[in-house]
Amino acid sequence: MEKPTGKINLYLGNLKEPWVNYCKSLGLKPGAALRQAVEKQLQQHGKMTEEEKLADAKQYTQTKEAPDDEPKFRYEILLTESELKALTERAEAERTSKRRWIVDAIRIGLTNEAQFSMDEIDALGESNYQLLALGRNLNQIAKAINQSGIQNFDASEIQKIRQLIDKHTEKVSTAIGASLHRWLIA
Repeated sequence: MEKPTGKINLYLGNLKEPWVNYCKSLGLKPGAALRQAVEKQLQQHGKMTEEEKLADAKQYTQTKEAPDDEPKFRYEILLTESELKALTERAEAERTSKRRWIVDAIRIGLTNEAQFSMDEIDALGESNYQLLALGRNLNQIAKAINQSGIQNFDASEIQKIRQLIDKHTEKVSTAIGASLHRWLIA
């Protein structure tokens, strides 16, 4: 008994050449165009479940930071000269390696989550630094008000602002970490 592979062999005979030309005019490979046609037929006749429709478009998430010692696997891609030139320019502009830029592009495609350039990470880090300083100043103000004995001032409002700042800086730190480190994708 044959192991199921998800593949079908199809004899087109004298239809092959016109099919290949038609697919080329659409900018599709013949196999990809045939798959689209089969999907369309199954959808039109209600023979495709919602799960099957979504299977190809599964949304992944970054679950936790991957350990540094997790093995990495080599995968070769071939680029045209113009693609390589554009990749090189973009990676240099974002102060990263081409390899890192490709990994980030893959993550964005899989998770739909932001992956920041080094300039963006620098800006976010500076923003967090400023917000943390602001939070420290708020703490000092609240402490001074409490020590001065002012009766009709509610320092809890300042504490709420401080909590919002802390929550924001934690969120930004997590986003920076997600861009700097490898994550497990699930």
